Amino acid sequence: MTIENVYLQTMQPWPGLKKFGRSVSIVKDNLSIYCFDSGNTDKNGIVLIHGLGDEADTWRHVFLPLSENFHVVALDLPGFGRSDKPNMHYTPNFLMETIIHLIDQLEMKRVILMGNSLGGILSHALAVKYPERINGLILVDGALLQLKPVRDMNFALMRIPLLGEWFYTHLRKDPDAAFNSLRPVYHNLDGLASSDREFLYTRVNQRVWSDGQRRAYFSTLRKFSTWIRDYQANLPGQLAALQTPTLVIRGESDNLFPEENARGILNVQPQASYHTIKGAKHLPHQEQPTNFLSVVTHWLNEIH
Repeated sequence: MTIENVYLQTMQPWPGLKKFGRSVSIVKDNLSIYCFDSGNTDKNGIVLIHGLGDEADTWRHVFLPLSENFHVVALDLPGFGRSDKPNMHYTPNFLMETIIHLIDQLEMKRVILMGNSLGGILSHALAVKYPERINGLILVDGALLQLKPVRDMNFALMRIPLLGEWFYTHLRKDPDAAFNSLRPVYHNLDGLASSDREFLYTRVNQRVWSDGQRRAYFSTLRKFSTWIRDYQANLPGQLAALQTPTLVIRGESDNLFPEENARGILNVQPQASYHTIKGAKHLPHQEQPTNFLSVVTHWLNEIH
């Protein structure tokens, strides 16, 4: 079987999450959204939102523990993973409205949003736009406030039309290079369990071979750059008025979410707290799930 045929197969869930996977039809958007859904629907809800180029499986080590006490839903954003990938502009408003429509479709009322990276930005923006719908925020290495811009060569390259697409597609020729492209977001990629490394090796190569996900990746990346910049002028005042309890979590060695941005939220948002996870970079919920869960659980107990 050729490399292409191997990686063009449908993405399989992390084994421990497979039985919780389902596709939800969002009638308003004419979209099928894939998600993991677990926990008592009578309990408070938590919606988990992944980062750019990732999928719901990023929460594989924290999803089930959280679902013991909450109704937990982790989705693949449209354009990513196993959700529909329409040929369209992936604007912030489109992604935000899809999340709200999914929450409505699942008959979840007020929810806590937990977002990583892009998911943190979307979560923060949703709380500003729909404060009556959001009970709490957990922002994991990503937030709307950008006091210090991210200066990352990989993202700078990807923003350049044609050049970014060439680099992305070129990874199809070398599965090892595709896997190594993950190193900037992990404190110690080689230190992960072998099951994680094997899963990520297959998953990142499946992303590279998906034309639909490539299209969504670049559309999202380029639409968000301008949108976030334009949002900043009025944002401090909006956050000062936001009464949503908020936990900001940052991997100690993360280069993509500067500490200045994390602490900036504390300076303007009245009900915000901040915690650093040692031994982690951009994905502390994957690298240090035990410590991550301890911080999150303590905070959840405090606000309920």
